[in-house]
Amino acid sequence: MRFYTLALVFLLLTVILPDLFFYFKLKKHQAKPLLIVLNFLPALFFLVAFLVMKFAGDENYNPRTFSIFMWINFAYMLVYVPKLLYIFFHFLNYLLNLFLREKIYLIRYAGVLVAMFSVILMAHGAFVNPKNPQVREVEVPVKGLPEAFRNYKLVHISDIHLGSWGGNHSYFEPVVRLVNEQEADLLIFSGDMVNNYQEEMKGWAPLFQQLKVKEGKYAVLGNHDYGDYSTWETPEHKTANLEAIKQQIRDFGFTLLLNESVELNRDSATLELLGVENWGKPPFPKYGSLEKTMQGTRRGAPKILISHDPSHWQGEILNHPDLALTLAGHTHAAQFAFNFYGKKVSPSSWMYKEWDGLYTEGDQHLYITRGLGFIGIPVRIGISRPEITVITLIPATTK
Repeated sequence: MRFYTLALVFLLLTVILPDLFFYFKLKKHQAKPLLIVLNFLPALFFLVAFLVMKFAGDENYNPRTFSIFMWINFAYMLVYVPKLLYIFFHFLNYLLNLFLREKIYLIRYAGVLVAMFSVILMAHGAFVNPKNPQVREVEVPVKGLPEAFRNYKLVHISDIHLGSWGGNHSYFEPVVRLVNEQEADLLIFSGDMVNNYQEEMKGWAPLFQQLKVKEGKYAVLGNHDYGDYSTWETPEHKTANLEAIKQQIRDFGFTLLLNESVELNRDSATLELLGVENWGKPPFPKYGSLEKTMQGTRRGAPKILISHDPSHWQGEILNHPDLALTLAGHTHAAQFAFNFYGKKVSPSSWMYKEWDGLYTEGDQHLYITRGLGFIGIPVRIGISRPEITVITLIPATTK
């Protein structure tokens, strides 16, 4: 509830104030009363919508309704981001005119172009990118990798957030096709199958069961899978929801690793795969126990770890040199990222030192996928396209 209170305050600041700005501009130019009324209609609509979102109860949760709320968020962004951008450039133009002591409109016109471009960018991020997942391929050198596992191929996916898709299978159909085209040995899912509720998973099993790999499909839970972002009538209701999510992940065809490990066998060689429950920095919960996860594993043998939150890498994982490769998700690359001449820029970097792609320290590697779904706003802007990662393991060369 606190989130929606803050969202409502943010709405008042970013909606009422810009609309007042345009109101005074319209009055100055003696606009028709109809235009003045139309100027305030979006503010009224979004104010009512945010109040409904704030006070809507969890007991009548419906994935389609949740999806509608997210599209309302997108409509809000589509209306007010361009307005705010124009006002910013208008203010810069005003300061320039004060400095030069003459009227110049160049920066104001630039603001119009930037505002128009932002609309195109957001529309592309909402209607094109989310349904066009990208396949990213990377080779990871693993120290001590058994020769039998040379060129062992993993497909890594994460952060599906089924409740955000409103039952629209068209988001996942290209994922099935692209995953199956890789003919991989293993499929790894690193958490956040849902936003909160097991109801989000109904009707999706047939699609997930079409995912094909040679040897196995493994999954862990993400922070959203525990139902921590909802109000429950009793602790038992929350526990029942979690147990139902776990079972449905298994019904989707995954082996769910809950602070557990399994052995992957090829010829006479063995590689260990570990899955830890969510381990995050506050405000994200810590359910994972790396100590418990590593019990019974062979000391010194290279291991692959699935851990949803990449902050776990700096927090604990780097203290265990035999955890050769960690697979994570969680960040979504903030669903807003750009590449400027090889330099990746995203709000994710404000919170996470590692937020996208491959990172290496010594003989240890961390790969963070941008994920497949979205939450909050149904967009994937810039290079934050949905991702299917193909990781090929190769032996590390000795120096």
